[in-house]
Amino acid sequence: MNQQIIKDYIADYKREFGRINREEIYKWKAIKHFQEHFDLEAPNLSANLDTSLHEAKNLLVSGNYFPNAVLVKNAAIAPERVREMFRILFDEDFDLKARIESFMADFKVLNRENYGEDNDYQDHRAIIVYLVLRYPERYFLYKFSMFKDFAQIVDYPFQPKQGKIENIGQFNTLCDFVKEQIENDQELLTMHARRLDGSCYRDRELNVLTQDFIYAVVKHLKRPIPEGRINDLPTATSLKLQKAGELKLKSALPTFRGALINHIQNDIENKRTGDAGELWVVRYEEEYLISIGRSDLAKKVKHVAKSEGDGLGYDILSFTEDGEEKYIEVKTTKGDFHSTFYITRNELEWSKLHPGKYYLYRLYHFKDSTGPSDLHILTGDLSNICQVAISYQINLEQNKLLE
Repeated sequence: MNQQIIKDYIADYKREFGRINREEIYKWKAIKHFQEHFDLEAPNLSANLDTSLHEAKNLLVSGNYFPNAVLVKNAAIAPERVREMFRILFDEDFDLKARIESFMADFKVLNRENYGEDNDYQDHRAIIVYLVLRYPERYFLYKFSMFKDFAQIVDYPFQPKQGKIENIGQFNTLCDFVKEQIENDQELLTMHARRLDGSCYRDRELNVLTQDFIYAVVKHLKRPIPEGRINDLPTATSLKLQKAGELKLKSALPTFRGALINHIQNDIENKRTGDAGELWVVRYEEEYLISIGRSDLAKKVKHVAKSEGDGLGYDILSFTEDGEEKYIEVKTTKGDFHSTFYITRNELEWSKLHPGKYYLYRLYHFKDSTGPSDLHILTGDLSNICQVAISYQINLEQNKLLE
C-alpha cells in the first residue's frame, strides 16, 4: 500500500476541510442522536428505531436504497423477532461474520413473510451502520464502492468482490492502516476536535474521522489514477527454508522480575504490523504462483484470517506448484529473526495435524505491506519450538453450593 498517496490526500483533506465538513458532519450527529435515543427494550421498537435512525440520512437512504424504512416496517409487524436479531448482532462475545450473516438471513425470511419481497436492503453496508451507531469506537462505516475505489487509489493489496464477507475484515484492516497516518497528523486532529460540538459524538478513537477521510478521497478529492501505474510487489531480500524441528531454542526460565509495559499500545502496533505482514505474504504467494505459470492457483490464494476469522490455526491458504495446499501462518516483526513471537494452541495443533502442509513464514526487518522484507520459512510440526507455555486456559466446573 502506498503510504505517500495517503499522506498527500490527508494534505488535500485538510485544505478542503471546511467544505467537506459541511456535507459530512451529520455522521457524528447521527451517532450522538442514536446513542441518546436507542432502546432495544422499548415497548414500541418500531417507533424507537424510527426515532433513533432519524439523523442517519444517506447512511441508510440513497437513491433506490432504503434499509431504514424496511427495517422500521418489519419491526412494526414483528418487534420481538427484530429485537432478537439486534440482540444477536450487538453481542460482541460472538464472531462478527456469524452475527452479520445471521441478521441478513433472519431478516430476509421475515421480510419475505411480511411483504413477499426478497430485497430487504439489509446488506453489509446497512448492518455495519447499525454496528457503528451502537459501537462507533469499534467499527468503521462501510460501503463496497468506497472500499473498492480507495483500495485502487492507494494500491491496497486486496481486490474487493461484491457481496463477499471477507471485504469487511479487509476494510477494517485498511482503516487501521489509514488511522495510523491520521493519528500522526496533529494539525488534522486539532481541526477535527474543534468541529465537534455538543450535538456530535466525540470520536476519541478516530474511527469516524478515518472513514470520513476515506470517503472524501473517493467522493470529494478523487484525482485521476495514472495509467499504467504498477503496484509495488513484495520482495524477499533474504530467503531461507528450514524444518521447524531443526531449530534450537534459547533457555527461557522465569525471571520473576516486574516490568511496566504499555500493553495496549503495543497490541495496537503489533496488530498493524501483523496485518501488514499477512498482506505481504498474500501478494508474495500470488506473485510466486504467477511467476511459475500457475495463475490458476494464484487466483485461489485466500487470506483466511480475514475471510474466516482467527482460530483456524493458520492465516493464509496457498498452494505448491503441484497444486497441494499450503497452510501458512505469518509471524511478522520489525526487529530481527530472533525477536520473540508467540504461537497459539490452535496453530500448534494444526501444524501437528498437517506437518507436510504447514508453513510458518517469519517476516523480519519488516517495513510495510509492499516493501522488501527478510523471510525465513519454517515447515512442519511446530512442537519443537513450542516448549514454554506463557499462559494457561482455566475452565472451572460449576458446582452446586453445599447447603
